[in-house]
Amino acid sequence: MTSYHIKLEGDTLKVDFNRDVPAKGDQLVRDAETRLDEMIQSGEIKGGTLLKIFGPQSIPICYTIAHKVGHLYGAIAVCDPRIGHVVVISTNPAYPVGKRLDFVSQSHDKQECDNAINTTESAFLVGILHAVSQDTARSVPGHGSAVSVQEGDILKVGFNPKVTAEGDQIVKDTAAQLEQLYASGKLKGNLLKINGRASVLSSYVIAHKVAHLYGTIAIFDPKIGDKGLDRYIVAISHGEDYRVGDTFDIEYNPKPNIKVVLCGPPNTGKTVFREGLKQTISQLDNAPRDFFVISGCPDGDGSWFSETARNNQEYATELKKAYKANFTPKFAQDKAEVLRAIKNSLLLFDVGGKISPENEKIMAEATHAVILAKTEADVIAWQNLCQQLHISVIAIIYSDKEASQDSIETESPLLTGIVHHLERGEDVSGRPVIQALANLLVNLTNS
Repeated sequence: MTSYHIKLEGDTLKVDFNRDVPAKGDQLVRDAETRLDEMIQSGEIKGGTLLKIFGPQSIPICYTIAHKVGHLYGAIAVCDPRIGHVVVISTNPAYPVGKRLDFVSQSHDKQECDNAINTTESAFLVGILHAVSQDTARSVPGHGSAVSVQEGDILKVGFNPKVTAEGDQIVKDTAAQLEQLYASGKLKGNLLKINGRASVLSSYVIAHKVAHLYGTIAIFDPKIGDKGLDRYIVAISHGEDYRVGDTFDIEYNPKPNIKVVLCGPPNTGKTVFREGLKQTISQLDNAPRDFFVISGCPDGDGSWFSETARNNQEYATELKKAYKANFTPKFAQDKAEVLRAIKNSLLLFDVGGKISPENEKIMAEATHAVILAKTEADVIAWQNLCQQLHISVIAIIYSDKEASQDSIETESPLLTGIVHHLERGEDVSGRPVIQALANLLVNLTNS
């Protein structure tokens, strides 16, 4: 049974993870490639003017899909839950890269104006690190097993913390950055390893630009590495040395592995708080480049949800229902395994609002905890759980929807205070409590 569903409905390719078949990134790209090959060979995917892609995708899967179907259509548009479908691949002047095809915001003209403010500086950064010399390379390609590989170029990618932009502008900036690299003649070789934070949309752009300049494209996956090892998944391959789904490891000097769980009872605003904290940390100059955020609950509130709700609450609710899964022992076990495998220097994740065996299993992977609650009784209950799981509580924050401003009571040895009015759809990254917590978490990784 496949771990990744792909089906064509009209001009839309609908994709989704099979939640009954848990799989890691390498199996997911293998199953995605197999399914796409079947659809192309059978004539189900014939090509045409425009293909829309809708549904959750991992970054490696984006590369595999882009490579398989990108040349079959005049344009490919991928759904960004925040703003709708955005053209990411195009040879058709009617569909320029970065064009929005449908708008979930009621204020599109204002957003276009806001995006234009930052056009002097790229919202997405791309840089190339060239291969080591052949006499120091250790290259042992393997099929289906992890090996150590030091050959090939590394494409470093990431968002510019100084620039705020939506998905369509990020697509345009990614394409422009890659055009400059291509013009310099630096993009060409046998193996390209892609490392850094990227969006689904920008990943399609990168895949289309580099897929035929290298024999193999491999993507760093923080969910399947190990301490001192960055694990890459082959997502595109044109030869026999590597096959899609192969993995290999790159050694590095490990940094502190801080895993912070945001926990507390339901209806306290954890999703809004998490998103604000993510934005704040990402904009700090001393934040670790490998800072990573993941949801530890199956409620469908991905990192996209707050911004989508800010633009169109009805659309956000519809997508949340589509992405929602069941909170089962199996889900908890799978999520715990993912969290355990992530070796980034700073990981932030949230959990469901009930003290349960499932949440305990997920939380057990944390090193530190932030409690967000409304009452002292709730704080005590979650403190007791953290103590039972040997998790160090570093912050206790009271969520007060009726308050008009934040207040910080203590900063050391424990950050305590009140955060006010955590409302879905609002940008809370500027709240004093969230900024204080962001600095505290970043300092943990630098101490």
